[in-house]
Amino acid sequence: MHWIAMITMLIDHIGAVFFPEHSVLRIIGRIAFPIYAFSIFLGYKHTRNVKRYSFRLFIIAVVSQIPFMAAFNQSTLNVVWTLLASLLVLQALDKVKNKVAAVFIVFSAGFIMEISTMDYGMYGLLLVLIYRYTEGFVMVFAHLFLNIIDMLQSQIQIWSTISSLFIAFAIYKGALLRSSVPRWLWTSFYPLHLAIIGIVRIYLR
Repeated sequence: MHWIAMITMLIDHIGAVFFPEHSVLRIIGRIAFPIYAFSIFLGYKHTRNVKRYSFRLFIIAVVSQIPFMAAFNQSTLNVVWTLLASLLVLQALDKVKNKVAAVFIVFSAGFIMEISTMDYGMYGLLLVLIYRYTEGFVMVFAHLFLNIIDMLQSQIQIWSTISSLFIAFAIYKGALLRSSVPRWLWTSFYPLHLAIIGIVRIYLR
């Protein structure tokens, strides 16, 4: 599953930077983010040290920021900040019992994510929460509904529902969703591939 996420993300970013006229590359890339979002839920569920897990994401987010800005020539925050914020929200929600407080936390976090220009923003947070609180075809339809709402911003995001179908089917079949990717590669791939894309983009400019 993690190999699919990395490969489709690479295809997406190459398409976004070098071949923006070829929408098929961006469509393929829609598969990546839901897998990363689901991995955040799995990581939170199974980690032995959530503080260490959060700190590791923070380091990746910081290290990735300059490569992200160089690759896409923009000053918004990279997607790892979104994943980190979503992880912090998961922790906060497990500490509150009041539903009103839980809703307040989600919308407050989503608002901050939007105004701070985190990649995917509140959409990313809501998708992580869908993976946290739903399963099976309810999860798939919840993701599909989220994508339909998001179509006002992105017409191709609807294709990301394929990832939830894959995840739901894998869970239904009892497949192990553990990563076969070495941890060093999984944690370094995002900033590393962005740095390479950024260097090539600047060189070709």
